[in-house]
This record gives sequence, C-alpha cells and structure tokens, in this order.
Amino acid sequence: MSNNLRTIALGNRTSSAETEENILALGEVVTSLSDAVDLLQSLKDIETNQMFKNFELQFPSDGIDFYKAKKLYEINLIKQALRATRGHQAKAAKLLKMRTSTLNSFIKRHKISY
Repeated sequence: MSNNLRTIALGNRTSSAETEENILALGEVVTSLSDAVDLLQSLKDIETNQMFKNFELQFPSDGIDFYKAKKLYEINLIKQALRATRGHQAKAAKLLKMRTSTLNSFIKRHKISY
C-alpha cells in the first residue's frame, strides 16, 4: 500500500497539501480500477462476439418463426448451463447471468428436463 493510501486508510492527521495529494492518489486508484473493469467487460464482449462470429443460419424459403427460434435457443442455453452445473439451478443461473427465480420460472414454464 502506498504511503498516500496508508495515510487515508489510517486516518492520520495531515496538512491540506498532503490531504489533496492523498485525494488525488485515491482518484488515480479508482480510475485504474474503473479502467480494469472496462477492459474485462470488453474482453467478455469480444468472447461473446467470437461465439457467434461464424454462426450462420440457412433460412428456409418460407422464412423462419423468430419467436419459436428464440425460444428454442433459450431452452438449449438453459439445458447446457444445467448440464454444465450438474443440475444446480443457482450455479446455472449465475452462468447465464440471470436470477435463480427467473431460471426456475423458465424451466417450469417450458417444462425443461435435463
């Protein structure tokens, strides 16, 4: 821990110049953490985009029912998450970045077995 952060953490009495320096140092730490979070999110977005980069659907001549295709895709994702977690709904919900109650509701509504 830098001296500036140690001073802030310990609450030592400091001069106004030292206080200003400590605040600036803390601001730099916050900015660095924020940048790190943004970078991690960008990496996750890249990973997600890569998953779908080569995904190409062959449309039937009469088209496709978007809502049915979406529902089937969601069911498939949920089944895969449940298999990956050996049926543990809370862990599957975490993988899918949704609430456990939402996942449970979806499983019941669509009668998903895994």
